[in-house]
Amino acid sequence: MPSELERMKQILASLSLLACITLFSCNKNTPKEVAQEWLTAFYHQDYDDAKKLSTEETKFMVNTCQGFSSCLPDSLKQKAKKVTISIKDVKIEGDKATVLFTASNAPTQQEPPLKLVKQNEKWLVQFTKSDFKQDDASPNNPMGGGATITLDNPAPPPANTPSDAAMLPDTTKQQQPQQ
Repeated sequence: MPSELERMKQILASLSLLACITLFSCNKNTPKEVAQEWLTAFYHQDYDDAKKLSTEETKFMVNTCQGFSSCLPDSLKQKAKKVTISIKDVKIEGDKATVLFTASNAPTQQEPPLKLVKQNEKWLVQFTKSDFKQDDASPNNPMGGGATITLDNPAPPPANTPSDAAMLPDTTKQQQPQQ
């Protein structure tokens, strides 16, 4: 029969092993985990959480997006909270990683790859101005093409709706220029 001291040592050893397994299995410092967390926060417009996983330059870009998002209607903000992210592939090359993903609001759309860098032993998202496509800026896409946030793609209203007609100038009463 083991002594009480030996039994305590066994319990302590078991608890230590369990603690180590828990710490290593919960490692959220992989490119995949960081990308998943950052993209979810970004798409859900939780910009403070996104900044925690961002390089300094990325924090600046996130702040810019945060400013744009304040102009979005509440209906789009609510839709953003429902977006889910699926990581499709992760490529690690030294201290750099590239993550391919899709977002549930545009599952067939080719999203640009998300870049990550390792700084001080932590993976961080590196999203810079050069990741933008200048030709994709729109009210539903304040980030440009480099970080597409397609919350909703409503069709433009027909040109001759009553509300639009009231805004158009009345050209029927204009005089023709004299020759």
